[in-house]
Amino acid sequence: MNLQHLIFLFYIGLGLTFLNILFILIKKESFTKYTTILKLIISAFSYIGIFLVSGHLPVYDKFTTLQNIVLVVVLLTSIYNRYPQNKDHINIVWFVILILELLIFTEDLSISSDYYMYDKLYVILFFQFRITSMGLFVFALINQISSLFKSAENTIQDKLILRARNFTILGAVLFLCGEFSGSFWCLLWWGDPWHWSKGFFAASVMFMLSMLGSHLPFNLTNTHKKKALFSVFILSFILVTYLLPH
Repeated sequence: MNLQHLIFLFYIGLGLTFLNILFILIKKESFTKYTTILKLIISAFSYIGIFLVSGHLPVYDKFTTLQNIVLVVVLLTSIYNRYPQNKDHINIVWFVILILELLIFTEDLSISSDYYMYDKLYVILFFQFRITSMGLFVFALINQISSLFKSAENTIQDKLILRARNFTILGAVLFLCGEFSGSFWCLLWWGDPWHWSKGFFAASVMFMLSMLGSHLPFNLTNTHKKKALFSVFILSFILVTYLLPH
């Protein structure tokens, strides 16, 4: 396997995303059950292929990290969208995935070279926990957006908001685990002063935002719609903060 094979797999996955959006637009959601399985297989093959070609898991380039995030989102979607007849079917997911995949074209379709110290477990955990947490934040964002299209009297709206909150908290936990691992890496490699760099300052802001998005008192957002809109803003800002330096 080489880079050209990975690019080919990426285009297949992108085509499946467009196909799912087409099925949604023509009201054939039941077909997405099968294309989602294919999308999950392609995403998993790409993840494995990235390791085989580069010798390491995704680090920081958009071509690999965004595909890693998409894999997390597709996996969670395949779990929660098992039955297309469910009233809380989150079709908006494919539009968000399309945006993430199109962002890959803002850089060359290439893989970062072998990263220094990447054979160290705490370095691998730093990147993988962070990337996985972004996937969870994106899935939470998708559920919050989906809840905006449900009526306030509908219990499905409560279910989507609660799910989004739970995945925001889980994402924050994994993100904090990654930062702990990264702090240990920095302590051994650069020493203690590096802990106050702009990278860790941005990371602390992202963590605090995730906590704010999931623990904001209800009386400050006295309707589900206001709470969902606030969380959408918070989660979107976290994702943008993560993507901008990459």
